[in-house]
Amino acid sequence: MLISLLLVLASVTCYQSSLDMYLARAISNLEGDSGGFPWAHSFWLDDLLHEGGRDLVKRLFFLNLALLLSSYFIKPLRTWRRAFLYVAVATVASTSIVSILKHLTTLPCPIVLTEFGGSRAWISMSQIFSPELPAGRCYPAGHASAGYAWICVAFLFPFGTRKFYLALIPGLLLGMIFGICQQLRGYHFLSHDIATLAVCWAISGLLANSLAMAAADSVRTRRMILSLEETTR
Repeated sequence: MLISLLLVLASVTCYQSSLDMYLARAISNLEGDSGGFPWAHSFWLDDLLHEGGRDLVKRLFFLNLALLLSSYFIKPLRTWRRAFLYVAVATVASTSIVSILKHLTTLPCPIVLTEFGGSRAWISMSQIFSPELPAGRCYPAGHASAGYAWICVAFLFPFGTRKFYLALIPGLLLGMIFGICQQLRGYHFLSHDIATLAVCWAISGLLANSLAMAAADSVRTRRMILSLEETTR
């Protein structure tokens, strides 16, 4: 949870320090003199990385689901059943909670700000849940969550080990690629992506701890039953 809290602090700092706006202006200037984000609907960003990336993670999810169902019929997969179930729950929970938060928060996307040709003004982080403002549908970043959700795989291994860090790489890379894609399209600030990583990290860690405790309880219960059986013989 400490890492998630540090990421939230980093997200708030990026937003309130104007680092977000500085990067958004730099991206807008890179793309041309229109003052907006002309690459928003380009093939590489919209069709390939946005739509194509969404299709990729859907296929990954259904592959994991197929492995989970197969574990009930294929003996070698049974030992991985709990892991497949955890990954399925963690990815759905991470993307779902990010989606819910997007509809509750009011922070706008860069592309809708007046500075970039939109109609909304920049607002302070203190107004993030203001009932007087419309939902921003931008914070945290939804598309990045489709990538960062897969950091849950790392939590199948002991924290801080080599296996943990190696398993962390695919999810981090996917999340970063999807996040940068949306920043180039003008649909998110850097702070949005950092907040998404914070949510995915927290959910993955909490679910992994719950899974570990459930497994430990199951082992203890099994040992108690065996012990009782031995005493009654």
